[in-house]
Amino acid sequence: MPFLNVVDPAFDFTAPEVFAAQAASWYADSPLGPLVLRYAETQELLRDRRLDHGGDGYLRQNGITSGPIYDWYVPMIVNHDGADHRRLRGLVGRSFTPRTIDLLRPFIRATAEALADDLAGADPADFVDAFANRLPLAVMGELLGVPAEDFGTFSVWSSDIGLIFALATGGDTATRVEQAVSGLDGYVDTLIDQKAKHPADDLISRMVAAWQIENTVTREELRNLLVTLVFGAHDNTRHQFSNTMVSFAEHPAQWTLLRDRPELIDRAVTETMRWRPSAASVFRRAAEDFEYHEVPIAAGTFLTMAVHTAQRDPRAYPGGESFDITAVREAPLLQFGAGPHYCLGSALAHVQLGEALPVLVRRFGPPVIAGEVTWRPAIGTHGPNELPLRFSAPA
Repeated sequence: MPFLNVVDPAFDFTAPEVFAAQAASWYADSPLGPLVLRYAETQELLRDRRLDHGGDGYLRQNGITSGPIYDWYVPMIVNHDGADHRRLRGLVGRSFTPRTIDLLRPFIRATAEALADDLAGADPADFVDAFANRLPLAVMGELLGVPAEDFGTFSVWSSDIGLIFALATGGDTATRVEQAVSGLDGYVDTLIDQKAKHPADDLISRMVAAWQIENTVTREELRNLLVTLVFGAHDNTRHQFSNTMVSFAEHPAQWTLLRDRPELIDRAVTETMRWRPSAASVFRRAAEDFEYHEVPIAAGTFLTMAVHTAQRDPRAYPGGESFDITAVREAPLLQFGAGPHYCLGSALAHVQLGEALPVLVRRFGPPVIAGEVTWRPAIGTHGPNELPLRFSAPA
């Protein structure tokens, strides 16, 4: 099997050698174990009951056996299965409904318009700071009931906590994640107390009320759920917005096409997520010994799903090697997982892009990258750290 060094800071899931490996086999070797490259195998393995999320093993693999990161990540909802997972997911799901998300649409549009005003006055603008970071922060605040004056307090934490999936890249990653977890734990604890005393019409108030009345989760579990919600509602969407703008900067004719044909917005959102997903990879752990496509998988082995690569697999997406917002892509996206662990926040991410993109294509011509773009590591949550863009008036 070819060897792909996914922990190399320069690694790219869309490099020619990665697609060559995909053409040759469903997987490649990597420092983290088997790297699954094709769509069908990724989708199948995400649903395979012989695999779990292996949070404790993942942290041990990265030298973490105790402390704030361990205390947050191991009990996280994704690391539970069966009845425990249904119990925890039920508390969120009853409050985080499609109607709740739909009611956010006017707020998202108004916020996008205001942020677009700021973009219009900057030349160039750092899109991450000016838009991609601020919109999901505002939406998260509106949804969860986080005061706007606190955004600056926890925005760095809710970004750095997403580096949990890039621990293997080393450097100061673990330190940043630990500081983020500690900060968010304390902040959310304060929010729980505030919402218990002064409930409002927001998601945290509803979850706190359910916790108090039903007693189906502990306070520690409630705090863990809320920290995870803050991270999921901000960091992944922030990078998806920035990734989307990079894709359109590389394909300006597609931007103009969306402006001229606004009815394509749903396809455009799906295509931008397929082409450059913020969840560039996900992993699973073998819970038992088994054989997959004649390859023996030992219990404890971690398999990394190369979502970014698999979502361009021509076997699943005919013509998928091209970015095309007119294409009907029938294969579901992989970045939100599958089965019981399908991401609760996927609908919110779709709605945010679906409401904000029409504002941007109406207000501006195609974005132009106007400086150096620095990136997060390829594994885990992936996207630009800074994205200097220049916008022109629409033609």
